[in-house]
Amino acid sequence: MNCLNCHEWRVLNMSLSPPSSDLRVKAEKAVHIIGQFNGAVVALSAGVDSSLVAALAHKALGDRVAAVTAISESLAPGEIEIAKKTARGIGIRHIVVTTDEVHNTIYAANPANRCYYCKDTLYRELRRQADKSGFEAILDGTQLDDLGDTRPGLLAAKEAGVRSPLVEAGFSKKDVRETAHFFGLEVWDKPAMPCLSSRIPHGEEITVEKLSQVGRAESIVKRLSGARDIRVRHHGEVASIEVSQEEVPLFHRDGLMNHVKKELRLIGFTSVTIGPRKYPSRGHTAATGQDYLLPIINTSNH
Repeated sequence: MNCLNCHEWRVLNMSLSPPSSDLRVKAEKAVHIIGQFNGAVVALSAGVDSSLVAALAHKALGDRVAAVTAISESLAPGEIEIAKKTARGIGIRHIVVTTDEVHNTIYAANPANRCYYCKDTLYRELRRQADKSGFEAILDGTQLDDLGDTRPGLLAAKEAGVRSPLVEAGFSKKDVRETAHFFGLEVWDKPAMPCLSSRIPHGEEITVEKLSQVGRAESIVKRLSGARDIRVRHHGEVASIEVSQEEVPLFHRDGLMNHVKKELRLIGFTSVTIGPRKYPSRGHTAATGQDYLLPIINTSNH
């Protein structure tokens, strides 16, 4: 087993308390699992789960592993830069590929299992990259908490033979964040950032124009408010801003929402609503149309 020694556990941050023995066991188990493969590619998003897998895989396989990040119109602005920076910090070889799921007519129709078609496209590309490098496995960042949700992408992963070392080693989301923090990964507390297509209600067509509009709107809201965990749901001419409960007070500042609505109007939205995000119950997908506790703002009269 490629055990993690004390120096590696300390990484660069000497101020942190050592991880629990349970986390050490889980990390070492994940490294052992990955180390059995004859090379691997890691599906690296800009999130904490896949970043931790990339770090563990680099420990286990060295130069026999590569991280692959897919870019398309559904990738949120700024995510590719974060993925590149994370890969550099880990020291893992990083490959950027382009996928075209948005141009798949079934995906664009936005069915309830839309994510299946996205992941199917992704894993086919990852298999090509693995074969090109002579690597055996495809690894993803799925962890135990993901298994309680309705995630059509998990079926695509199963069909493609993708391995999930965090699940196999028993990592919860909390475990992932604590371990990533101790490893010195900057994304350890980064909010989840699903693809932009998730901002468009199922059944409504996904277009490049809508995705661009959502991406620009989220960048604007983050820049003006300083909030990190937001979504802008696309409801035709209505932009429904959802923000984490902890960051709601940021939007109560005088004049902020007037500024937000003016800028969102410039990119095609005539109305803006805002309120706290609700998180789905286990076994259900996230819903749109949340309860809005802040005033509804309609820009059509201004």
